Amino acid sequence: SFRAMLSMTEFEREILLAIGSLEEGEVVSYGCIAARAGRAKASRAVGRFLSKSLVDLPWWRVVRSDGKLHEKSRGRQTELLRAEGVNVEAGRVQSSPLGKFSG
Repeated sequence: SFRAMLSMTEFEREILLAIGSLEEGEVVSYGCIAARAGRAKASRAVGRFLSKSLVDLPWWRVVRSDGKLHEKSRGRQTELLRAEGVNVEAGRVQSSPLGKFSG
C-alpha cells in the first residue's frame, strides 16, 4: 500500500524497485537484490524485508545464492517459478528461460 511505502527506509524502497523490476522467468539471489539496492552485503536484510513486506512483490524470483528456494514456502515458490518456465529440481533453481539465475 502507499502508506506502507511512506514508512519505508530508502534502502527498502530500493529493494522494492529492484524486485519489482525483475522480469518473468528472471531469478536472482538475495545478494543480487541487495547489490542493486546499493548495499551488496545486506542479503539478510532483503530476506527480512520480503518476509514482512505488505507490498505485493514477485518474491518467488528471489532465492539463495546457491539456488535453493525458501524453506517455508518451497512448494508455492516451485509452482510459481515453474509457471514462468524456470527449471527447479529438488528445491533448487537449475536454470531459467533467461539463462542461469544470477547468484
